[in-house]
Amino acid sequence: MAFCTSCGAPRAGTDLPGALNQEDRRRVSVLFVDLIDFTPYVERADPELVRGMQTGFFSAARRVVGQYGGVVEKYIGDAVMALFGAPVATETDALRCVRAGLELQRVLTRFTPTGTDGLRFRVGVATGEALVDVAAARDGGQAIVAGDVVNTASRLQSAAPSGGVLVDGATHALTRDTIRYDEQPPVILRGRSAPTEVWLARSAVRQQPTDREPDTTPLIDREHELGMLVNALHRSLRDRRPQVVTVFGRAGIGKSRLVRELHRHTGRLVDEPLTWRIGRCPPFGENVTFAALADIVKAEAGILDTDPAASAAQRLTAAVGELVGVAERGRVTDALRPLVGLAGNPLPAEEAESAWRRFLLALAARRPTVLVFEDLHWADDPMLRFVELLGAAARDVPLLLLCTARPELVDRDPSWAGTITGSVTIALPPLRDTGIAALYAHMFGQAAFSADLLTPLVEVAGGNPLYAHEYVRMLIEQGALRQSGRGWSLEKHLDLPMPESVHAVIANRVDLLDAKDRAVLLAAAVVGVQFWPGAVAAAVGQPVESVERALRRLEQRDFVHEQTTSTMAGQPEYRFRHVLVRDVCYQRLPRTERVARHDRTADWLDTLSQSRDTDLAEVLAHHRWAAHEIARSLGMETNRYAAPARAALPGGGTPGVRAARAGRRRRPRGPGARPGRRLRSGGPAAAGAVEHRDRVPPRRQRLPLRRWTGAGAGARRAAARVRRRGVRGAGLDAARPGGVAAPTARRHWPAWTGRYACSTRCRTARRRPTPSPSWGGCTCSTTNVIRRWRRPTRPRRSANGSG
Repeated sequence: MAFCTSCGAPRAGTDLPGALNQEDRRRVSVLFVDLIDFTPYVERADPELVRGMQTGFFSAARRVVGQYGGVVEKYIGDAVMALFGAPVATETDALRCVRAGLELQRVLTRFTPTGTDGLRFRVGVATGEALVDVAAARDGGQAIVAGDVVNTASRLQSAAPSGGVLVDGATHALTRDTIRYDEQPPVILRGRSAPTEVWLARSAVRQQPTDREPDTTPLIDREHELGMLVNALHRSLRDRRPQVVTVFGRAGIGKSRLVRELHRHTGRLVDEPLTWRIGRCPPFGENVTFAALADIVKAEAGILDTDPAASAAQRLTAAVGELVGVAERGRVTDALRPLVGLAGNPLPAEEAESAWRRFLLALAARRPTVLVFEDLHWADDPMLRFVELLGAAARDVPLLLLCTARPELVDRDPSWAGTITGSVTIALPPLRDTGIAALYAHMFGQAAFSADLLTPLVEVAGGNPLYAHEYVRMLIEQGALRQSGRGWSLEKHLDLPMPESVHAVIANRVDLLDAKDRAVLLAAAVVGVQFWPGAVAAAVGQPVESVERALRRLEQRDFVHEQTTSTMAGQPEYRFRHVLVRDVCYQRLPRTERVARHDRTADWLDTLSQSRDTDLAEVLAHHRWAAHEIARSLGMETNRYAAPARAALPGGGTPGVRAARAGRRRRPRGPGARPGRRLRSGGPAAAGAVEHRDRVPPRRQRLPLRRWTGAGAGARRAAARVRRRGVRGAGLDAARPGGVAAPTARRHWPAWTGRYACSTRCRTARRRPTPSPSWGGCTCSTTNVIRRWRRPTRPRRSANGSG
């Protein structure tokens, strides 16, 4: 395939890649529910009774699964398989799956046929990575998902007790704070040799109101936003002018924490008593349309979920009597009864909503009131309309409507609250690096970590307090972060995997993108942390104009940003806002798709390097080598990738290659060390480097993991250029693969045996016989590392030419 060297578009007469791929790798939760002793029942029951029981069972299972946001994947005889996490992933997928299993156990008992001893059901839940057909998951159908997680869920269902919901370790880790579990003895699942840890789910844990959650650290770097909330509260109280304030922010950015901080300040800010009520919009469940309003009404009336119907009705009547006149009490009470779970005469929707507004405005007229609506992005359209009408109808009462939402709410309703007088919007930006560092300091003490150990923790947090807390919790659970007598100690040279909760939050943002924008973002992840529209257009097989428009939309949604300068003439350069976003996007791609996109990116770079005086040899080599090694690890035919990879590794005539050839070439020591022979044979030594890199998330693929050889005068000139112009000026990306990412003079890329050391900082030295996922225990920059490469010596040749 040939590409235009200016815009990256395929030239006329060349074939475009196929349609956008509809499959991706993602973390999902799988549920299996099975009917126990179904075969003996079928043997003695009439076929019509069997069909009626099956129809009711399947219908109820489909309804419950859909209620909790899942998709029924297939019906297998007397079993149902459901999938959670596709086509849109959320941070609550595992919780939804377990809650659905518990609800199925409650609902399905009604389908026990009369005249039997009682049929029982058992449920198994597992969470893990799978290959998912996203289009089939969206439309419904079979063969949606493939992976070991399906087999695990099926085996767990077989091992579950009658009437129980059995989950695996990954599901338990994600839901242990929201589900009550009984630990079970490890079991050996059918077809497995090692025991598996399992837990038996009992019930859901009622969520604590957000205003009662403890905070272990002070509010950091949010003084301006808190001041805006305080001013809005003062205005609503002093001038009796209702205010509608919406706090927007990504998941974990600190929306609820800001609301809690305002609640703590109300005692000092307000002299008179103030009513503070919170309602949360849940992402799943039954009868959740006005769940946030129901929370507020229950809190005001003092109704508990455990109260009997008579007690709940009495408390509701008393609460309405305190606020509403005699003429309206009956109408308002009848309208509120369904909200609190009581039977009553149903009213038309408009009349019921009018009565609800009357109740809330009477509450504000009695004393100053703050009504908090949490997670409004999960709310249905009727709930959004109700909040807007409540804000518009309020007049001359001290009422503050405080809403929190993610930016997805604006995507759904761009005009949200725009026509309401007194409406204010607050967008929470990420914390600065100094703010995240201060957060760690408050958690562990000022002297807990040295600067070199704190830097990677600040980097992975990316300004998000949730990411920082989740990484800390993960490190403590893994034993890498320990508390000693002198404070906290962090294991050095630690590669930081991505916590499941952080991965789920980012995956949700990616899934909510338009399909074309998401395809462009995934293609950019193959090119690198820094990328150009032309390269992305080549990788995804779309016109460059379309890719540029998509990148502008992605920039508006804070996924990428355009650099002020570009390393490639005629091409704007973009960069991922957060390296974790790139990790999630790259991991989403099936490995066969990674091969194709690395290959197309390399073709574009190859065409570009032939027509311009560029220094892209190392970038080209990375993509050629990655395509070859991923294909080899999948058992694909590698002939078409081996020759370009061999040609790319020596360089191919770019300025970087001329610098390399100026130095003396030396082959690495050891049997079979010639790079060409390794590529042809696909031996284990050649398989190591990139096959390992394909398994490791891109964020952890530090440049020193690559084993470069061929040191000489060209290498020394490259190192001098790094010292003189800096990492960026020398055409390097010391921390990330996929960009211009390696010393110019390094030609070969085989396994390397020898001694390597860091030069200036930690002066560590290690001897390893094969590629390893650590650089001798050193995390220093490339500038310090490449100055001390040791050149392997060439074996002496005998007179007959043999080595």
